[in-house]
Amino acid sequence: MAQKSFTLGAVALAAAVTGAFAASGTAVAQGGAMEKCYGVAKPGENGCAHAKGLHSCAGISPLSFEGGDWKLVPAGSCEKENGSLKAFEGVNPKKKA
Repeated sequence: MAQKSFTLGAVALAAAVTGAFAASGTAVAQGGAMEKCYGVAKPGENGCAHAKGLHSCAGISPLSFEGGDWKLVPAGSCEKENGSLKAFEGVNPKKKA
């Protein structure tokens, strides 16, 4: 029974990883080059770890428009979204929380 559970878990993990890679590849392929944009992510939309180490994973930020959290946007669009290409302290004053 333990072997069967392990195998099913491994299959589920492999499917999740494959799906994540496929989704990220699709975004880049459809939109061209991407860039990190700080201060534009809503809760759960952050791309990866916070610049100051407040958290270490994608999609777990509980804060809106935090200057240390980024998300990928099409290259050249960060400033149009009132974001920054560099991390900054506090919440983005150009966005409504």
